[in-house]
Amino acid sequence: MGKEAKGQRWIDKVDESELNKSYAEIKKDINSSRDKKFDFEQLDIIFELAKKDRDLFPGFKMGRDPSAKKYMNHWVSCYCKDIENPASDRKANPKSSCSDPVVKAMVQQVKQVEDKIIDAQEKTHIIFMSAENVLGNLLEEYIASKVKPYGWIWCAGKTLSAIDFCNEKGTELLQIKNKSNSENSASEKVRDGTTIRKWFRLGTSSRGGELFPVYKWDQLNEIVNKYGTKKVDEYGKPLGNCNMTEEEFQKFIKGVIKKNPEIITEK
Repeated sequence: MGKEAKGQRWIDKVDESELNKSYAEIKKDINSSRDKKFDFEQLDIIFELAKKDRDLFPGFKMGRDPSAKKYMNHWVSCYCKDIENPASDRKANPKSSCSDPVVKAMVQQVKQVEDKIIDAQEKTHIIFMSAENVLGNLLEEYIASKVKPYGWIWCAGKTLSAIDFCNEKGTELLQIKNKSNSENSASEKVRDGTTIRKWFRLGTSSRGGELFPVYKWDQLNEIVNKYGTKKVDEYGKPLGNCNMTEEEFQKFIKGVIKKNPEIITEK
């Protein structure tokens, strides 16, 4: 389709009918080889939302011969993979590069400890980093398990750019992070009738020179309850308020580690 104009992506120029056709074909291809059919109901909602605002489609490297079908195949496959093989079921990958011996020497000089002690501390550091690397994905997974009854959809597989959840009407988009940072803000209007809300789990307070964790679950519960599209369960009974807590999240994390200890590694 030629070279893209500056600031315009390939996906922005694809005709909607071509997107619709490719999306339908990919879904059919995926389910044609399965005994148990994949449920695309929630991805259908995400797809319609992204079509209305093409900026929500993530950017993929398409090579020299981009096509709607190639893009949709990657887009749908990423979603299916994350739904069917979530982070809680995966094994951690070992480090792809060696540790810098100079760092070890620096720490050893400061701490004045033996090699075996510094080696053990290095392994502890590696496993801490491994845990941090997977924590964000586990946070999404936990939230997804709690908010679905309230009409929220998990945008798994990075199906929407910088968006982790949306409500079923597509009027509210939610970006979550594990920790606060300079990019966090309460909300940001992206287009008429649609708001992207930003939430982080862990803040910090300081008392007497010491730093303490401050958890933000109350704010997330408020967003879920206020902007969810469902107020009754599948049997027509009123839903109680969503009430996620740090205690419950940590219980979820411990359950994941107990079931799959290889989710983090010291290698």
